[in-house]
Amino acid sequence: MKHAGQGAFVALLALMLVAPTSAPAQDGSDSKPGFFRQLGGSLKDAGKQMVGIKPNAGSKSTAQAGGSGALYTPLSGAGKLPGLFKGDNHQAAQAGRLDWPRVALTFTEWGVSLPCWTVEARIWTDPVNSSTETFRACADAPLTDTDDLGEVAELNTSAVWKGRDSLNGVRVPPSHPNTGAQRSTGPNPPAQPFVVNVSRPGVADRAVDVSLRVAWVSGFIQTADLHPGASGLLTPFKDTRLWIAGFKPDGNRDK
Repeated sequence: MKHAGQGAFVALLALMLVAPTSAPAQDGSDSKPGFFRQLGGSLKDAGKQMVGIKPNAGSKSTAQAGGSGALYTPLSGAGKLPGLFKGDNHQAAQAGRLDWPRVALTFTEWGVSLPCWTVEARIWTDPVNSSTETFRACADAPLTDTDDLGEVAELNTSAVWKGRDSLNGVRVPPSHPNTGAQRSTGPNPPAQPFVVNVSRPGVADRAVDVSLRVAWVSGFIQTADLHPGASGLLTPFKDTRLWIAGFKPDGNRDK
């Protein structure tokens, strides 16, 4: 009897130790899920889980889809930017094997306190021919796509940050023409297309947020670029045909 009582006590103690750690997994209440936790339990379904469910009507994401949170609002020019890169062989583009078209982005109205920036895009179709258009893009606008079910879904936070990382990581290979540390409207990009040298706090991050929206609208970055491969790592993104050309000095709207 003594041994039986000890056995019951040990079993109860083990249950008490296991129960607290099991509860969060059962109700899914982990407040800080990791990247792969957000995507799903396996890499196989990572692509589908990366885009969240369709936002409910009246939610913050839905509200941001219009008004001050618009992803792209044309102001002047031909409006060629939306879908500009979507007709390309995206695998070749992702590997850096396509040269044209190219797009240089100049921020004409900008500021950390300004939710939507005005952008001038110079679109190069070859080394000598280009056109410009102006539009407004909002740094907090949700990135949406149509999933395999034909439903509109929104990229989750981890996917958006992976998109930002992809842009920040782009480097022009030494064998490709570039302007080094100097920025210009083209036809050649700087060595680091999206890493800007600014001292004003928050401006560089905001510039990348806006650039990511432009990259999404134009098809420069697509959902497939944000899927982890078999090793769990993103495929290196080497397309250098879109870049930040600079900021108009008189466009600063921060007080």
